[in-house]
Amino acid sequence: MSDNYNDDYDDYEDYDDYDEDYEYDDNYKYNKKNGKKHFLLFILILFFMSAGGGIYFGLKYIDDDALKNYKFENIVDVFKNKIGLGDYEDTEKETEYNESGDNDTNDEIDTKTDDIKIVFEGDSSVKFANIDDGYLYFTKDGAKYYRSLDTQLWSDTYTMNSINVSTSSNYALINDIQGRNLRLYNSNGLAFSTQTDGNIIQSRVNSQGTCVIIEKFESDYKIQVFNNSGTLLMERFEQDDCVFPLSADLSEDSRILAVSYIDTSNIELKTKVLLFYVNRDDAKDTVTGDFFAGTEKENVIAPYIFNLNNGEFAVVYDKGVMLIDIHGNEIWNETFLNRIVTACITEGKRIVLALGEETAVSDLETYKNGTICILDRNGNRIAKYEMGDDISYINVVRKNIIAGSGKNFVCLSNTAKEVWKYTAKQDIKDIFPYNNGKSMLVITSSEAKVVDIQNK
Repeated sequence: MSDNYNDDYDDYEDYDDYDEDYEYDDNYKYNKKNGKKHFLLFILILFFMSAGGGIYFGLKYIDDDALKNYKFENIVDVFKNKIGLGDYEDTEKETEYNESGDNDTNDEIDTKTDDIKIVFEGDSSVKFANIDDGYLYFTKDGAKYYRSLDTQLWSDTYTMNSINVSTSSNYALINDIQGRNLRLYNSNGLAFSTQTDGNIIQSRVNSQGTCVIIEKFESDYKIQVFNNSGTLLMERFEQDDCVFPLSADLSEDSRILAVSYIDTSNIELKTKVLLFYVNRDDAKDTVTGDFFAGTEKENVIAPYIFNLNNGEFAVVYDKGVMLIDIHGNEIWNETFLNRIVTACITEGKRIVLALGEETAVSDLETYKNGTICILDRNGNRIAKYEMGDDISYINVVRKNIIAGSGKNFVCLSNTAKEVWKYTAKQDIKDIFPYNNGKSMLVITSSEAKVVDIQNK
């Protein structure tokens, strides 16, 4: 993430070294026979704990996960209806790109379900997050870290009503949705916890464990940045009428904060992207304090902002994606004639867009509904993959993209090559690569289980 923008970068790097990236370690391979014994013992302990009024693990699952289930059109429609914004024209330039990932399948696979699983109540509210080589299991009462499902390494207790999770490769940040409880974890356990002054509406963590939080106080907002030990690095109070912060992200070195705002003060909608220095030493020589650069766009809404390089941020808006540099200059801008359903970013800094139906009739390039389009850091559309129906789920784990349409799921490399396909027999809440890509961790409304992938 710390690569400079001008450094040489092979945008068409071959990521077929999937197995190399996820080299298997026999030390983490569990024994099924012992696993069954541990599981039976675990159930027996739970039985006696329940009989004595012990811990209750059955929690209601949150369907509105900030990354996987956030719908772009929801916020667009809210603000359009609020100010009466009509339709506006889209423009797009034609771009040639590599379509080798489209329907490029690996060997057909079969699946086998392992007996080891975590069971919770059918209406439970649980979350899973992948950090380092293991998985964090969150409920409203606490967190547990597993290397494999029969190997719990540590646990932590807290109380939350509903949970939102933001992850980087080494950290997981959780907060109580519309609450004030914030906790940061790494693979060793709790890094810090704090109670915010306002209700948390968005949170993000980078690979250093630096966290940015957007909070709401009645009609006002506050933005805070904490380091990985919980020290408050900066805070901003946002009190302008009709101006609302939507999304924020940090540069990889934690020096620069980028925030996208929506301005509804005029008849026409306006998006502002402002850049701030996190450290007071960097800001002391600026005439505007911590703010040092920004840009504005008319008639767009930008609920996603991602750090691509230090000081350069990709801004995903309702009509496309643009990159701005440290001075607020627009480096590139790619517009789309399809509805952008959701967006995310891979560890390799590829921008992943889930596209819906066409929004305008044009001779320019459009995509089928249910297409995943992948852009590199230079804005090139390097690959696409057609799901064949509405995209109902998307998740990024390092360089892998997992997309779902109904009960059909596919794992893609960040060049849109199929790694595996999976058709579920019941509704799936979450799905992750597991055991270094050799298995899947499948989460339903009542259990988390490992499904092995076997080539036929």
